[in-house]
Amino acid sequence: MRKENLNNNFLARWVSGELTVAELEEFKKSKDYSIYKRINESSQLLEGPEYNKNKVFENVLEEIKAKNQTRVRKFIPNIFYKVAASAVILFGILYFLNNTTTTYATAYGEQLNITLPDNSMVHLNSNSKLEFDERNWKNNRKLSLKGEAFFEVEKGSDFSVETIEGSVEVLGTKFIVISQEKYFEVQCYEGKVRVNSNKQQTILNPTNAFRAIDTASETWNFTNQNPTWLSGESSFTNTPLKQVINALENQFETQFNLNNIDTSKRFTGSFTHGDIKLALKTVFVPMKISFTFNDENSVVLDKSK
Repeated sequence: MRKENLNNNFLARWVSGELTVAELEEFKKSKDYSIYKRINESSQLLEGPEYNKNKVFENVLEEIKAKNQTRVRKFIPNIFYKVAASAVILFGILYFLNNTTTTYATAYGEQLNITLPDNSMVHLNSNSKLEFDERNWKNNRKLSLKGEAFFEVEKGSDFSVETIEGSVEVLGTKFIVISQEKYFEVQCYEGKVRVNSNKQQTILNPTNAFRAIDTASETWNFTNQNPTWLSGESSFTNTPLKQVINALENQFETQFNLNNIDTSKRFTGSFTHGDIKLALKTVFVPMKISFTFNDENSVVLDKSK
């Protein structure tokens, strides 16, 4: 293969597996193939966040080209090792600069206890996800939540929980956050929290609760000392049925057909995590809604006749 044909575009196509059979066979016969093959194999062993492999490979090739212009051909093996070492350092820097987020997630029916770097505790409920920057935690105690979690926060700098529906700011306290599409709920068990939702701000003291549904919001008081779902039971106070069904789905990994019911109705009560049939009876019988299992993971709801 002629030297002028061995350009960065050609090598990028080779790395991506886009060469034709004829091009690949000709390349394998070239004197430079073994060197480029070793560089490519070394780069494939490295793990890290997503990046533009072709672009990084092209940068390595540019370094080889620059050094070849000032050195004779017999030094190519030494250049290879130096460039390979540079590539390792480069990929290492990319990894540590981009992989700063720590993520925890729970499956259906699963709960997870998480100890944060400052010894604050997070109890993550089923089908939920929590993210935070562990390396910068001391200077920025901020988390991102999707789903439901109970927080026990150690005193210290500002502590905030961000969700797509709103945020909560505290210093040291115990509280619940529930974040779902167009639904946001906060319950304060200890201390004081500041809730930001729908462009409004609310301060909650112990036993105070807040929820936002679409653009409307409401507050109420509760008496529980801790979230009941920590001990195997989910409880609700005048909660829209849609959110109760969502909790059932997350707990039992079951899909519901809601075509024939009004999910805006409110439910006050609880359901057990230990028995799906008992849970469905507890929720739907008082609301005069019948349920039928299509299969193990599918339930059809309808108005009782």
